[in-house]
Amino acid sequence: MRLLKLIVFVLFICFNINAEENHQLTVSDLYNDPGLSRYKYREKNIIWTPDGKCVAYFENIDTTQIALLRMNARSKTIDTIFVSSQLLWFGENDTIKMDHKNYKWSPVGNKLLLRGEKDLFIYNIEEKSLDRVTTDKDSKSDVKFSPDAKWLSYIKNHDIWITKIDTKENLQLTKDGNDSLYNGELDWVYPEELDIRSGYQWSPDSRNIAFMQMDESNVPKFPIPDWTNPHPDIYWEYYPKAGDQNPEVRLGIIDISEDKVVWINLESPDIEYIPRFDWLPNSETLAVQTLNRGQNHLKLYFVNTVSGDCRLILEEKDPYWLNITDLYYFFKNRENFIWYSEQDGFMHLYLYNYEGNIIEQLTKGKWCVTELNDVDEKKEIVYFTSTKESVLERHIYSLSLKTKKVIKIDKGKGTHSGNFSPLFHYYIERFSRIDIPTKLYLTSVKGKKVKVLFQNDEFDKDKYGFGTTRFKEITAEDGATLYCSLLYPRDFDPKRKYPVLIYVYGGPHTQLVCNRFVNTWHQLLAQRGYLVFALDNRGSYGRGRNWERKIYLQLGKCELQDQLAGVNYLKSLNYVDSDRIGIWGWSYGGYMTLYSLCKAPDIFKTGIAVAPVTDWKYYDSIYTERYMGLPKDNTLGYKKSAPINFVDQLKSNFLLVHGMADDNVHFQQSASFINELIKYNKHFQFMTYPRRKHGISDKDARIHLFETMTKFIEENL
Repeated sequence: MRLLKLIVFVLFICFNINAEENHQLTVSDLYNDPGLSRYKYREKNIIWTPDGKCVAYFENIDTTQIALLRMNARSKTIDTIFVSSQLLWFGENDTIKMDHKNYKWSPVGNKLLLRGEKDLFIYNIEEKSLDRVTTDKDSKSDVKFSPDAKWLSYIKNHDIWITKIDTKENLQLTKDGNDSLYNGELDWVYPEELDIRSGYQWSPDSRNIAFMQMDESNVPKFPIPDWTNPHPDIYWEYYPKAGDQNPEVRLGIIDISEDKVVWINLESPDIEYIPRFDWLPNSETLAVQTLNRGQNHLKLYFVNTVSGDCRLILEEKDPYWLNITDLYYFFKNRENFIWYSEQDGFMHLYLYNYEGNIIEQLTKGKWCVTELNDVDEKKEIVYFTSTKESVLERHIYSLSLKTKKVIKIDKGKGTHSGNFSPLFHYYIERFSRIDIPTKLYLTSVKGKKVKVLFQNDEFDKDKYGFGTTRFKEITAEDGATLYCSLLYPRDFDPKRKYPVLIYVYGGPHTQLVCNRFVNTWHQLLAQRGYLVFALDNRGSYGRGRNWERKIYLQLGKCELQDQLAGVNYLKSLNYVDSDRIGIWGWSYGGYMTLYSLCKAPDIFKTGIAVAPVTDWKYYDSIYTERYMGLPKDNTLGYKKSAPINFVDQLKSNFLLVHGMADDNVHFQQSASFINELIKYNKHFQFMTYPRRKHGISDKDARIHLFETMTKFIEENL
């Protein structure tokens, strides 16, 4: 008995020593402590070299120098490509330092593209030498190598230019670009809402460039002032709001040898958007996707750029909307292509021939393909990522086109993604789990981890006293299963009563409840005695077409119903203080916060809304109309979905935050909401960040913001 008492006493002392040693987190820690950096792995910028034999990555030499290293995946031998301090170009009148972080590999693999003071330089890897390619000192964007590595292409002054690397010859391929006419350059709304990355593409044989021309002349402009100067500057942004005229778009083909543009005629009156265009491997055919304004009718055309022949290959319609993705692939060695569709209720892959006929459905089941990683044509294997094992996780699979067998490659619970080598021997695996920050591995295509490429050795969840997140399933009002998570403090005591902060996003294409490493600010709150809850409602990502489409024409309604089911669950827990439930979110989550506070005013004690939409008529055309239709066709839906129309019901004190230079959810959204708050004499707290955009992303502003939020939560919840 004495021995047992001694053991208990020792364990008690050890526990209390450990508890005392747990570091009391501060907001400053979240942004200054390397062990808490969620995105530290990005600093290494690990990618495959063009030949597929090596991975290239950055390594810190000391506090002032960074080296670009290259490791052979098979032998693990490492050589140095450059050291940042060596990247200096000495001219007659000046010395130019290269921006080493934004480099690009030549397709041949023997040279790198670098930038210095707006001009372009080529770094010869073998000779370790720099060559200046342009000397105009003009801003250039979307710089690319031609596939044969002989040319550099870029956008300058809204036109497409190319420069021959060996002779430095400059050619201006388009000549009518101006402040409202973009050649090969994308506007704000296309990249933001259609996730298209470039407005021009080289043909595989390097002879032609296909490009999108965007005419913004009839698109309304929105002013974004900078109030920090004695005489404020105004930046004007072309921004089509719901119901406004969109940019007019068309596709052209440039033969670089003839300096001539040929325009493509798709002969379809309902084309509003061109969300994707790609060259087929033969360099003579352009695959063009078009979408109507309602975004529920997609067409895929094959355009022969030599003859001008235009063929409709496939089309798909949906009574709600169609999601545009990059889940497609055109084979190089046969006239087949992989295409994506939710026609069976879930996002899956299909094999088509060039006549537009379905050969077979490649993946099927009540789960979603989330990424088409790559296709090994030689071995006839398709690599993809999906929710097949669990909607809460992501795993990588191989699919044999011969046997149709699907095999999970990666190992272990969590969230996995993969960047495959062009040789298909290995892939760069990114992995995280709810309790493990991101790690990067060199992994074989059979799933064997060969080498750790990155892990945050400074992370120690015990040092910070991190709490535990538990995933739960609850039942919605209509019987549907809702997935949620609850973060508990490390010293959780089920006999106590805890306040709860609900973290919400709620909108489409986003999933909060997932087995991956997430927001460390929530761990700070848990350490200070709060439970943090999250729930993925109808409309969220990963659970199929019908789950997502429930929100159509009525944003906010179904989302709130499901979130309230989560509140009811919380109230059923003996350790939850039902009178101290708060809610917070950013962007769509900010919208949901205000919508919840206004439409369920007796439920939430307080809330924080960062960069919220307050009225969908103020938001951009592509996103808003996809889910709400045109304002003229859904007047009542727009009215019912806008928190600004229900300010009179608001009871809770809350914190409203907005960046004054937000070019996504404009400051107008909060300004209009504040006007209604004044009208109804509703009191609130407000914080704005001059010159900050939607992400309020610089470190100083982030620390200030989350310290403000922490103080607000501690005083009001």
